Amino acid sequence: MSKLTGLIEIRSHHDLVPSADVVFVHGLGGDAITTWHPQGKRDDDGCWLGWLGNDNLCVNIWSFGYQAEGTNWKSNSSMSLFAQASNLLDWLDSRELGQRPLIFITHSMGGLLVKKMLNSALTFQKQAILKQTKGIVFLATPHTGAHLANLIDNISVLARTTVSVKELKAHDPQLLELNEWYRENVRSLGIATKVYYETQAVKGILVVDEDSANPGIEKVKPVAIPKNHIDLCKPESQNSQVYLGVKKFIKECLNTPVPPIQPSPQDILEKNSKTMNDNHNPRGIQNNIGNIGKSLQNIDTINGNNQYIAQEIHINNGSD
Repeated sequence: MSKLTGLIEIRSHHDLVPSADVVFVHGLGGDAITTWHPQGKRDDDGCWLGWLGNDNLCVNIWSFGYQAEGTNWKSNSSMSLFAQASNLLDWLDSRELGQRPLIFITHSMGGLLVKKMLNSALTFQKQAILKQTKGIVFLATPHTGAHLANLIDNISVLARTTVSVKELKAHDPQLLELNEWYRENVRSLGIATKVYYETQAVKGILVVDEDSANPGIEKVKPVAIPKNHIDLCKPESQNSQVYLGVKKFIKECLNTPVPPIQPSPQDILEKNSKTMNDNHNPRGIQNNIGNIGKSLQNIDTINGNNQYIAQEIHINNGSD
């Protein structure tokens, strides 16, 4: 796996019927494998990518990789959050995910990416993805921005800001709007939410504090973990708090029914518009008149049959 981009299959259960698809989405400066490995190795056996796939959950494990450099020192540019969201949605569709329950495990900007992907799925009517998304784990996701963006803005030329970092600035209107959309729609979409945040600083900076990590969803309480922003998503063992908590969360998501998705306002509007057009269209009016005429003919036929039956009964009674 020299190029860790796209939707990468980590573990699958081709010999069994999988209960769900679990998709890992990394954050700023990460990649599809090393982000989740406690030693930063490109080895999914030694991290929870492999552990979850082998831990009697019978789930397929995927990891989404994309370019998300913290600076453009390594890369000339980074794709915007909105473009990455459409990319993820297309990968999910291409891999035919959405046929079974979906659970996303996200770190930092990866959480924003998944929220925006769901928003795009609603816009483009990808109902299968919306209906099958049962839960999202947010690991130090900056729902209201991140101090890291401000830090990078003040570093030297090696830390020239990219599109991704610019979108992470604290209180960025796009982030606030995205978080408001998620907060208002997450219940109706039937998506469960689990939140963890760091309590230790990276080089003196607490990248995502409790307030920024809190998505503001009722009955969802962020859990503090004594790790820094980078290590929070790297459980050391299958007995670590984050691993056990996420494993339990997956089980709960798979045991919780999701309400059916109602028709979108656009669907209702188009249906009403079509009805109105039919009523105002001469051909539509003619069709309606024709239908009414047929109904009246049916009624006349029924009345005629009833009169005939009545006459027959009268004749028969008279002959007795």
